[in-house]
Amino acid sequence: MTDKKKNKNIDSKENYLLVYPKQVSEDIKRAVNTMGFIDKQTPDDDDLSSIDKKLEETNKEIKELEDEIEALKNNNEDLIEAIPYTIDYNEKSSGIKEKMAKGEKYFYLSGWVPESKVNDFKRLEDKYEKTKVKINDRSCSQQPPTKLRNNILFRPFEFLVNMYGSPNYDEIDPTPFFAITYLLLYGMMFGDLGQGLVFILLSFYVDRINKTFGGLIRRIGISASFFGLMYGSFFGIEKLIPTLLIKPFDNIMTVLIASVAFGVLLMVVSYIIGIYNKVKKQDNIEEGIFGKEGLAGLIMMISFILIILNIVKVNPLPIIFAIILLVGSIVMIIFKQPLARRIEGDYPLYDSSKGDYYVESSFSIVEALLSVFSNLVSFTRVGAFAINHVGLYMAFEVMAKLAGGGIIGIIILILGNVLIIGLEGMIVFIQGLRLEFYEMFSKYYEGNGRKFRPIKEF
Repeated sequence: MTDKKKNKNIDSKENYLLVYPKQVSEDIKRAVNTMGFIDKQTPDDDDLSSIDKKLEETNKEIKELEDEIEALKNNNEDLIEAIPYTIDYNEKSSGIKEKMAKGEKYFYLSGWVPESKVNDFKRLEDKYEKTKVKINDRSCSQQPPTKLRNNILFRPFEFLVNMYGSPNYDEIDPTPFFAITYLLLYGMMFGDLGQGLVFILLSFYVDRINKTFGGLIRRIGISASFFGLMYGSFFGIEKLIPTLLIKPFDNIMTVLIASVAFGVLLMVVSYIIGIYNKVKKQDNIEEGIFGKEGLAGLIMMISFILIILNIVKVNPLPIIFAIILLVGSIVMIIFKQPLARRIEGDYPLYDSSKGDYYVESSFSIVEALLSVFSNLVSFTRVGAFAINHVGLYMAFEVMAKLAGGGIIGIIILILGNVLIIGLEGMIVFIQGLRLEFYEMFSKYYEGNGRKFRPIKEF
């Protein structure tokens, strides 16, 4: 018993193999004894045979355990795949419990459920014991959260919309209009078939990290490729593929005018959506009809454009008609509060004194005129970036020629395209957001809602 116990204690300790010349064996033994090591002789052939047998038995046991684990994995594949979701659900449940009211026997929880899932939610009473579900309608004072529902084409753009703010429950979801206009703006400013294809290829790699970003990059890559075909541009070279529409650098004035015209179209649509959102609330006729972002603002912008066209001798309509529209829009904005309240039958007609109200209204007219002008001018950047995109490549092309062409010239052109894709691609991305957020969202989108964050995605 004593020997077995002693051997067991020795075997449970760490073992070291020391290899040394025979001439220093005595010195090594003294050093080993000094450090408290127990010297054990190398096993003989019989011991090695038993070790090999034990090793073979151990490997067989390991193989049997691995086969058993693999069988368990195959038989419970669905359960194993659900483990991360179960852990996530339990973590969220624990967080919810901390915020729930507690009684002696019950937890009390209130929240929002999509209308289409109300019946499923009611059935929880039958599914779980000691559970009571009570459904309230929208009569509560709190504004419901907003759950966006967009198709697969528009869904990645929800991320960009939410950067500005989630839509409130009573306004139109801007995501489809935002997605279409943003793709058009990006493609017009960054039209190149080759560089667009690079974005598309890059998007599949980004998908592994973040599917939303990957989807965004893929869509702007498709837009850039389409407009690259229109411009006849392939990695900045305009001689490799035919031009289907126009070469921006050879038609500077046409491109700038077209970009402003496109901006006018987008602004008109933005005003119309904004008017609908405001009037739909019933209590917002003041802003929807008479506000500078409502019908009055739209009339002011149209009159402003007509006056400019008359100045440049285009004359689609007589200038007197444009002036009448402008004066009418100014009157609507100045008298918006008393006019709207008379229509609605609300009193008093003014929130403050008449003097203060009309001084403030007069300044708002100046602000509205400056806003219309800056909005229209801002869209010239669309054409400017389309022209600049070609010009930037031409600069690298000149540098390549000055370097004598050859391999060095090719390297310069490759580095130039990398710089254009990385730097200009990011700048155009930001400029597109600026046009959406500041020029268009200000006309029709409030973005003061609450995003619906469910425990479980429906």
